[in-house]
Amino acid sequence: MISISSLASSCSFPFLIQIFEKKLFSLKKLVEVLDADFEGFDQERLAMMQAPKYGNDDPNADDLAADLHDFICKYTRDQREKTGLDSYLVVNINNDANTTLGRHTSASADGRKAFTSMSNGNSPSPGMDKNGPTALLNSLVKPDPALHAGIVQNMKFSKQMFSTYRTQLEALLKTYFKNNGTQAMITVVGKDDLVNAMKDPEKYYDLIVRVGGFSARFVELSKEVQLEILNRTLY
Repeated sequence: MISISSLASSCSFPFLIQIFEKKLFSLKKLVEVLDADFEGFDQERLAMMQAPKYGNDDPNADDLAADLHDFICKYTRDQREKTGLDSYLVVNINNDANTTLGRHTSASADGRKAFTSMSNGNSPSPGMDKNGPTALLNSLVKPDPALHAGIVQNMKFSKQMFSTYRTQLEALLKTYFKNNGTQAMITVVGKDDLVNAMKDPEKYYDLIVRVGGFSARFVELSKEVQLEILNRTLY
């Protein structure tokens, strides 16, 4: 299953709203830009990437993602009557399908280039959460947890965050769960470790990372999945 946040990201509702309300440029121009995969349209892509994004505690983007999440979850839940089951719920997890399906998906109006990874699980699009870990966690708790049967939240923390700032990190996570946070899928790694593991995998066979709903040896993953993990925001 592709993630609901990927759907929200690919639809790029906040940016489309800005197009129609602020008339940044025409819908015809938008289609032209996306068909060209942004080649020759650096300024237009910059405008798309600067639009409000889920994962930054921005109500415009987060509320739209939450509304989409709630609609899909409720619609799916209501199918229990047609299936004869007592419970029929969404599990928002895509393992590495966000990368697999991204290979076949054209450019999207959030600034994402064609055939690259979309967001993983309930996490923001790679690198689009720019307001710090508190803002990220505040966004993650906005979709209603009562409507699904599980949801993946991937977070990547530096070794320094887990050592020097351990007290602050523990406070962040406690508040996250107090605010109805569900899962916290945490990878603790240095960016240099990931880069070096791609260059010299024999020396990093014991490097374990969270992919989607599972952990794996980083060096055994496909290059596309490795890049998706590398490009996630590191706190």
